[in-house]
Amino acid sequence: MPEQLARIARPMDLNTAYVFFCISLALYALVLTFMAWADRRLIGARWFAYAVTLDLVKDLLQLMGGRIPVIFNGLVANEISMASYFAMYMGFRWFIRREPLLNRIRPAVLLTGMALYAVMYLAHIPYGFHVVALVVMWLCGASIRLMLQQKEERFFVPGRITAVLLFMQMLLLFYRSIIAVEGYRLSRDWHTPIGDHRWTNALLLLVLTANCLLLMFLWFAAAEMYSTVEASAGMDALTGCLNRRSLMKVAAHEMARSQRTGMPLSIVAIDIDHFKLVNDTYGHGAGDSLLCALVNLLKEHLRPADVLARTGGEEFLLLLPDCEAADAVTIAEHLRLIIHQLRLPYEDSLISATVSMGVTQRLPKNDSWTAMLNRADRAMYAAKRAGRNRVILDELATNLPHRAASARATDAMPQAVVNGSSLRLVRRQRS
Repeated sequence: MPEQLARIARPMDLNTAYVFFCISLALYALVLTFMAWADRRLIGARWFAYAVTLDLVKDLLQLMGGRIPVIFNGLVANEISMASYFAMYMGFRWFIRREPLLNRIRPAVLLTGMALYAVMYLAHIPYGFHVVALVVMWLCGASIRLMLQQKEERFFVPGRITAVLLFMQMLLLFYRSIIAVEGYRLSRDWHTPIGDHRWTNALLLLVLTANCLLLMFLWFAAAEMYSTVEASAGMDALTGCLNRRSLMKVAAHEMARSQRTGMPLSIVAIDIDHFKLVNDTYGHGAGDSLLCALVNLLKEHLRPADVLARTGGEEFLLLLPDCEAADAVTIAEHLRLIIHQLRLPYEDSLISATVSMGVTQRLPKNDSWTAMLNRADRAMYAAKRAGRNRVILDELATNLPHRAASARATDAMPQAVVNGSSLRLVRRQRS
């Protein structure tokens, strides 16, 4: 097998392969830079652009060979190579962990390795190549660890492929380190043996895996951009809460989970009272400001698991997983009270608002999301007819068996007290 690779590699012009690789790097650097520029929040793509650009500079220095001082295609090129792998690691870290580098251990190790290699190179101390290889393999290993730790479905396939490619690069670097040991034993001033077919074959395989890694960079960036667009499409543009389309997806998941586990699921239909009067009196800008203020206020008093969606102009729906109807009423009443106390400054006026709410819970048998929505809407319109600014519970939800006492409502809303005059039942119409 090595002899066959050697026969293929000898007629191949290594400089030609490097030229094509540099062209690929330039194109990928442009694409990643454009992606990072198009979405400034895509910090991982920015790191990948840095990594590819640094690798391009390194390869151009090595491609120039004897046309520039040897220190540039030796010392400088290898220093840039270590920096490139660090930028790659930072890119993967952003996509998978989404947190800043809390400690300075890795940058310190990188700078120590770069400084040690520079000293060894300038002092003609042997085994400098192994310092570079160790730093690069360490960064590859750290990136592989990130790939294996990540749990997001969108990154599962590219993460596993990336881990395999990085492991292959580590093996190839280890193989080249063995070849370098043989060279250092022969001469303290050993340089990379371009004529050695083993070295050349390993280099060609490194170029191949590097090209595959470039595709992984694009895969990670594209998956993130797609998720961002998908999330934006599911958000209400004005208030930032979910829209009806996204609510349906979440509701389907929560309904299935509630049916599977037997845990309760409650919803609260919310409508702002006399919202048209706010628009007519203060203008549509005031109405928009009131909607945003109300959403922000609600989010401050909800769990991360609770879901708030805008279902109409001034209509919202609150989805409460693992919450019985009685707890949902307590929570709704608390939210009604804090909204009633809201005073929103707008120009020279203070805008106040009240809401009417209808509450229901998923029935153990023969219930559907559409039926729940209809019951919650009927309860909410009953609150409107009863005088507005109140919470009304659907009658069917009052007959459901209660689970063991839960601190769900009292833990989340310790100040909530149900106002007896506000709590009513929706009576079923009888034929």
